[in-house]
Amino acid sequence: MYIYVGGVNLWTNIIVGLLVFVAFILTFAVAFGLEGMRQESPATKAKIQMSTELTQIKDTVSELAKKVDAIQKELNE
Repeated sequence: MYIYVGGVNLWTNIIVGLLVFVAFILTFAVAFGLEGMRQESPATKAKIQMSTELTQIKDTVSELAKKVDAIQKELNE
């Protein structure tokens, strides 16, 4: 009787159900989506790329330093 007098019917149940479903989806989209966005953001990609490039440069400089040392040793002999 309370549900009938209060105006709750099938359409109200459907609308409330949809609102709860949207709230549920948004909750998990915010919780997990933001973390995914941080990992895939352009700034993060740029940082990862920069780190990789710096590592490659460091390796190249180390190889060149070894070659320079070898050349210096040969010149001193």
